[in-house]
Amino acid sequence: MIDYEIFSKQKLALIILVSFLLLISFLIYKPSREYKKEDLLVDINKATYIELIKVPYIGEKTAEKIIKLREEKGYFNSIEDLKKIRNFKRFKYYIKVGKDAS
Repeated sequence: MIDYEIFSKQKLALIILVSFLLLISFLIYKPSREYKKEDLLVDINKATYIELIKVPYIGEKTAEKIIKLREEKGYFNSIEDLKKIRNFKRFKYYIKVGKDAS
């Protein structure tokens, strides 16, 4: 037969212990800042279709259009080359173009 009073006390003790351990782990863990925002930008001249789709505000059609323009022009020299693309004002913060790209 289960003694529910002891069971509930054990359950409460376990919850307190887990909460305490989680709190300690959050206080100790310090994420490293290895990456700068510039390191995470996508190079529009080298990005694949899948990489382009992962960029916020670039969907399938926009990625296809970027690749088509890139094939026609060879590569993009500046951001001005992309201004005609839909949602450009939104995704321009997530890409590198021309001399900005490494």
